[in-house]
Amino acid sequence: MSQPLLLDARPLQPGFKAHAERGIGRYAKNLLTALLELVDPGRVQFIVQANLPDPELPVSIPRLRVPFFPPVIPVGKKLISYHLLTPLALGPAWRAGKVVHFLCHLDAPSRIGPRTVITVHDLIAQRLEGLYRGRRSSARFRLERWLETRCLGQAARLIAVSQCTKDDVCDLYGLDPGRISVVPEAADPGLRPVEDPLARAQVLASHGLGQQEPFFLYLGGIDQRKGLDTLLMALQALKQQGRPHLLALAGRIEGDRQYPLLLKNIEERGLQQAVRLLGYVPDADLPALFSACAAFVFPSLYEGFGLPPLEAFVCGAPVVAVRASAVPEVVGDAGILVKPGDAAALAEALGALGDLPELAAELRAKGRRRAALFSWPRAARETLALYQEVGGEA
Repeated sequence: MSQPLLLDARPLQPGFKAHAERGIGRYAKNLLTALLELVDPGRVQFIVQANLPDPELPVSIPRLRVPFFPPVIPVGKKLISYHLLTPLALGPAWRAGKVVHFLCHLDAPSRIGPRTVITVHDLIAQRLEGLYRGRRSSARFRLERWLETRCLGQAARLIAVSQCTKDDVCDLYGLDPGRISVVPEAADPGLRPVEDPLARAQVLASHGLGQQEPFFLYLGGIDQRKGLDTLLMALQALKQQGRPHLLALAGRIEGDRQYPLLLKNIEERGLQQAVRLLGYVPDADLPALFSACAAFVFPSLYEGFGLPPLEAFVCGAPVVAVRASAVPEVVGDAGILVKPGDAAALAEALGALGDLPELAAELRAKGRRRAALFSWPRAARETLALYQEVGGEA
């Protein structure tokens, strides 16, 4: 590609909206790495925030260092947002004709130039305002959402990570579906099953799990849309039936405002011995946990994509998830999908995997085949084709 590219690498910078340790950071790292295999690095420049450490990507790529603007700065009765100020730093790039890609619409300014591509991961806050508004007034919440999404109608092209997200963009903002391309994510290229029993046992022991102790694994947040209440109800049902019901819950959740409610729910259901709170789990340990679990369970009611089930597939874990939002696009027929909020169906699905080893083996094989349909090289090729179209090279 001959068109110069300006790619937003801020999601990889520690301290930038906590993207780096979440799904958006994984997306940025894997997509940028794959894109650099396809394009001349000499034609690429990264957007980075000036007051943060550089992202861990090739140092040979030059950086455009944008100033830091607090998200909202009060000035008299007006609000000046970084959404309005950032274009001042990026104006020369647009005037030079560069194709600019913001890897998350939350990071794009409210005014953008031509030849801009924006990735939309989800519109969860818009779909579930009641859960995410918190103590903010409705007016302020909607102002923030307006600032975040004003860019969508101005972009030359949008990338949605799932058909569900594309449908949300069209439904909520009335945009032309022809301007939105679905480019799915993929699991980290380095993920592999851990076949060595000793290596598995060492990781399990470091997290307080026994090698012969069957457990279900959950990885993610604990806010209300994640469906943890339904999962705990399912565990309680399994316990009452005398079936295996140990849950390993992984994630940095101790600081979440829902954490005290989670502990209370666990206690009220008598599941103190059934739920192991692993806390933050290093990426290096995840393959062993995925490989060793009886099933990976994902009861989330709303996801823009749903990366954890795909990661579980890669490592050979059977998956039980909820038939909601984008999750069926990822899981397909390779896992067990249950109705949202149906604790009895969730318990039955998890119990079946313990009762029927042949079903678990079948799902492990299906999951690996399903995961092979998603790849970062393919995502990079499809993204590059959009750059060429926006840059007038198609």
